Amino acid sequence: MRIRRGDRDDVALVLAFGDEAVAWMNARGNTQQWGTEPWTGNPKRREAFEERADTGGMRVLEDADGTALGVMIITEKRQDYAPPVDERELYVNFLITSRAHAGRGIGRALVERAKQEAAERGIDLIRVDCWAGEDGNLVKVYESYGFTRDQEFMVGEWPGMLLRLRLSEVGKAGE
Repeated sequence: MRIRRGDRDDVALVLAFGDEAVAWMNARGNTQQWGTEPWTGNPKRREAFEERADTGGMRVLEDADGTALGVMIITEKRQDYAPPVDERELYVNFLITSRAHAGRGIGRALVERAKQEAAERGIDLIRVDCWAGEDGNLVKVYESYGFTRDQEFMVGEWPGMLLRLRLSEVGKAGE
């Protein structure tokens, strides 16, 4: 697997991954996280991801044959609903993996890339937020990547969790 920098040409890929995720979540009864409508064909979603792609923080993880497996967007700008911090941070603004390739460690590999890039920039703090519904299953995934819970929040009726990871503390647990 390799990770490359993404751009506007990858927005259709992100939207297709969103379509897969919405269908998968809806089949499991989850209609609150990302709704019920496909992302492809939604001009507001396309525009939002084009703007995110323009930040230079889009990373695309590909298989050896060039098949895209996941996408992450990182930035040094937090989400508006996340409280500010008094230091530089790398914020995982978005992370999605192909449902067709679930269980291959794609999300973990992308988070490892975020850690690497934070270290290269001299940044100690990485934050991410995610959906906290369904008994916090997604929160637990991020915890398995080394993040710790920081703060619950709501965006309208959408329950979220802000998580943090300090590079200076990675590997210190259990020492």
